[in-house]
This record gives sequence, C-alpha cells and structure tokens, in this order.
Amino acid sequence: MNPPQVTILMPLYNAERFVVQALRSLLQDQAVPLEVIVIDHQSSDRSLALVQAVGDPRLRLVAHQGGGIAEVLNTGLGLARGEFIGRCDADDLYPPDRLAAQIAWLQQHPKFAAVAGNYTAIDPQGRPLIRFKCGDQETDITEELQAGVTRTHLGTFLVRTSLLQQLGGFRAYFTTAEDIDLQLRLGDRHRVGYCPQVVYHYRIHPRSITHTRASNQREFFDQVAQRFQQQRQTQGEDDLQRGCPPPVPAPRTAPYSAPLHSQDFLIGRAWQELAQGQGRQALGTSLRAWWAYPQNPSAWPAIARLWLKLAWPRG
Repeated sequence: MNPPQVTILMPLYNAERFVVQALRSLLQDQAVPLEVIVIDHQSSDRSLALVQAVGDPRLRLVAHQGGGIAEVLNTGLGLARGEFIGRCDADDLYPPDRLAAQIAWLQQHPKFAAVAGNYTAIDPQGRPLIRFKCGDQETDITEELQAGVTRTHLGTFLVRTSLLQQLGGFRAYFTTAEDIDLQLRLGDRHRVGYCPQVVYHYRIHPRSITHTRASNQREFFDQVAQRFQQQRQTQGEDDLQRGCPPPVPAPRTAPYSAPLHSQDFLIGRAWQELAQGQGRQALGTSLRAWWAYPQNPSAWPAIARLWLKLAWPRG
C-alpha cells in the first residue's frame, strides 16, 4: 500500500455513541490517500469493538496507557506517516471534500505550515446549533496567534506533519486547552493561513471534556496558554519551558453543562436570524433554545425579549 498523504489523529475514550459516525465522516473521502490513527485511552465501553468492526484498511487502532490528552495525541503523532496531519475527536465530524481543498491550499502556499478554517457546533443528534463567526475572508492569522488570539478550533487545522513533529507536538502540562497552546506555539515559528469554508463540526454533548472538566480548571488552562504566549513573545520562553509552570488549581466549580452550552448557542443563533429578517427561523431556533434547557430560568428573559421582538418588530 502506498504511504498516505494525510494522517488524521483521533483520540478515543468511551465514545461508543459517536465514534462510528466520526470515522465514516473521515473514511468517506476516497480522493485523498489517508490514514486514520485511533488512539484508545483505556475505553471501557463498546468503542474499541465498534472501531474494529469498521474494517477499513486505512484505519489504525493503537492503545495508550496512562497520561492525558496531550500524551494520547503525541502517541499518534509519533506514528504518523502522512505529509499532512489533522485531528478529529471521536465525537466530531469532517464535512465531505475538506482534505483535498486544504491540501491544495498548502501546496499553493509552500511558505505556510498550516491552514485552518471555519467550524460549526452540532447537538448530540448531529443537528446544527450555530456556525461560528471566525471570519469571511482568506487571511494570514500568524500575527493574531502571536498576540495570543485563536479564532478557530484546532480540528479545522491541516498541518505539515514534519513541522508539527519538530515543534514537539502537544505539551503534557495541559490536561485541557492543549489545542490552544499548540495553535499559539505553531504561530510562534511558522505562518498559518485561514480560509472561511466550514471544515469541522464540533459536537456538544455531556461527556465531552468541556462538559466534564471543572470550569475553574478549564478557564485556568485557557488563560495560562495565553499567558505563556505573552511570555514567549516578550521573554523568549515561557514558564513551562523554564520548568516552573503555575500549579494547577483543585477543581472547585461545576463543569459547563452541555444543555446550557447548547442553549447559549441557540439563543445567539436566534438573535442572528432575527437580525437577518428570518423571523420564522428565529422562532423555531428560540423554541429549540428553550427546550434545550427549560430548567434554566436565566435564559427566559433573553428568549422572552426575542419573542416580543417577533410579535412587535417595531417595538
């Protein structure tokens, strides 16, 4: 078999509900020589059996013992044979024909190490929640990464594998926000492009790391990634490189609940639709927002204001 042109890394932990759909979204691409490396992190549900049953020769399943998400991804990175590399979590999706377009862009822009794109959020059933406003124009995002700004999800990136390996991959200190840290470090050394097409579908559900990690820890790592970037830009290296990173706080606050996350997205989408004159769509989306988490009284005023605006648009 010829070596793959692209390697997709898929970390796996107890994703039996979604992993087959995620794999099919990748393996449907027949135009690009592809390998998908699934790195299992001690799953205890039916995930492994479901992956093995897919039976596609482009699929490689490897086991990882111990460590966090960064080590899991680095295990796959060390095995990657493709010229280009991407990531897809076991609960998310790639849209069709994504890879060919990003490969073509990188081939046309040899001075760039990576290209990123826009993305959407979807609910557990795969229904759209919102399309993020990551930008409508093709552009170079290197300077904003150097300023500590990330406009999109790491799942939208396609990166030259050799450069990602030279960067050292993911840093184990980050038990979350490892993706933000990687984006920022990539921008330190290399040029990164952005194209506005949607190239990733991020699924909101209760078992994702965003919704199982204590909110104070998740916010801590987000902030530390940006602080480290500022240190590298002003001092040449960050506290993690110096061997003195800040201690990770104990979990103190509840995770950001998936229903609340979905509701926030849907309320924002409903207001966008209303501003665009799409009243019927705004009404339907607002009803979905209420139904996503009816026990949340803090959302009721925003939904009520939207309904009033729909009923009396000149009010």
